[in-house]
Amino acid sequence: MWDPENLAKIVTTVVVPILTLIGFGSRRRRLRNEIKDNLELVREIEKHQILQEHTLASGWLQGRIALDVARLSGVKLGTPKAPIPKGSVVFAGVLALGFAIWTYWLDRNGFVWYSIFPGLVSILMLISIVGNLTNRQLPPNEVEHLPPGAVLAPTDTAGERIATTVAMAASGSLDDRAAPGGQVDTVFKFVRMLQSGHYQLAISLAEENWILCRVHAWLWNNRSHFGNDVEVLEKLAQVMLGERHNNSIWNDFVATESAQFVTAWKDIKIDDYGFAGRRRRIARDIDLVILVPMGNSGAYFVMSATALPNAMSFLVRRTDDGWKIVNHIGYAPPTPGWPPIWWYTNDPVIEALPDE
Repeated sequence: MWDPENLAKIVTTVVVPILTLIGFGSRRRRLRNEIKDNLELVREIEKHQILQEHTLASGWLQGRIALDVARLSGVKLGTPKAPIPKGSVVFAGVLALGFAIWTYWLDRNGFVWYSIFPGLVSILMLISIVGNLTNRQLPPNEVEHLPPGAVLAPTDTAGERIATTVAMAASGSLDDRAAPGGQVDTVFKFVRMLQSGHYQLAISLAEENWILCRVHAWLWNNRSHFGNDVEVLEKLAQVMLGERHNNSIWNDFVATESAQFVTAWKDIKIDDYGFAGRRRRIARDIDLVILVPMGNSGAYFVMSATALPNAMSFLVRRTDDGWKIVNHIGYAPPTPGWPPIWWYTNDPVIEALPDE
């Protein structure tokens, strides 16, 4: 006759682990099959012109594949948790045990009313331990308002970071533009230098044409002092550019320009800005770099024409000396003149000109 107790032990020690192992194996096999099927689906999507060129379907699916591979490899992808405060738990445990023993000692010969107090302290310490061991999930970052049509690319958990990285790579957003000396890096350096009042350093990152247009604009805006004769103004501009540090008018120009940019950009928190992921080439050697305030939202995808509030647009040109700033407000290289043309709408200097 089978002893029920022995039978239960056999089931507990042998059968249950085997069933668990079989179930685990089937999950791994199912995950592998899903990965294979999704890889095949990615290849089919990439053959579809509309899905490939106008959506992130391939990137999203590749993100799913990356997550499944991570799960198959045993990577932890759950919600991040705060570490257990071991010191607090041990301290609370010691107090709970001490007050519990004290309560027991007081009631060893029968209940006494004042044993309630150490008992209550012991219970509170136990509650504290439970609180330290539970509800440790870290709150996700607050998501600020996204531009219309934008889709959040979350990065709070390991799984979200993997999926977002793969999706960005699939969309062509990961390249060396933000590397030292790249287009984006040059723009960020330029903005930070102007914000901090280092105008002379900033213009070392700009084209000579940009500097010439800034000089033209400054002289044009100060015609009451330098006169209206454009030939005289042009000669003065060339002298300023030729002598630079040894020219008092150049030094006045630098001081005025520096103060102007510091005032105009003082409220911009450039460290909170990101950049548009897809490379935008305007010409063979000219790129458009768009800086966008990210806040706490992290990355997001935009698949259609969308207005980006408080965005900053820069043109940069690839030269033998690296990338140089071409324009800090317009979408074409500025044109020197009296006044210079910056190629952006609502330029007050241009609007003030007579029609003829």
